[in-house]
Amino acid sequence: MSIIETALHDVNVTVEAQDYQQSGIHAQAEIQAEQLKSVCRALHSFCFFLETVTAVDNLSTETMQGVWFFNHYRQSARFKVVIETGRNNPVFPSIGAIYPGAVWHERETGEFFGIVYDGSKDSRCLLLPEDVTFHPLRKDFKRPEQQIAGIH
Repeated sequence: MSIIETALHDVNVTVEAQDYQQSGIHAQAEIQAEQLKSVCRALHSFCFFLETVTAVDNLSTETMQGVWFFNHYRQSARFKVVIETGRNNPVFPSIGAIYPGAVWHERETGEFFGIVYDGSKDSRCLLLPEDVTFHPLRKDFKRPEQQIAGIH
């Protein structure tokens, strides 16, 4: 049993082994939003750290995927967690209370993809001006006609 499976033994999640040479991850799990915090608590208790939080906009299927990458401090055990939701109003749970560094990732992903991280302690824009009304990493993004001061 891998350390990923051991860490998630008590959490009702199906872990799918991956070919690390081809994918760069050892395993992944597609879960429901309500499972994310229990998965994160389990990983945290087994010394997994958060690598990044990002998203994938699937315009053709009208879905948005939240993607979290974790790894282990003592052994290579790269793990990907995916949650899928509709792209019209994407909301994912914030994991900032479990992994405080996640707040920065959530802020960036939120502003670039238009995702809300429910329960986040800080949802301010990280890189874009506070008054922007667009999300530049969405597949249907169209550059604003007038450039915003400071963005070229």
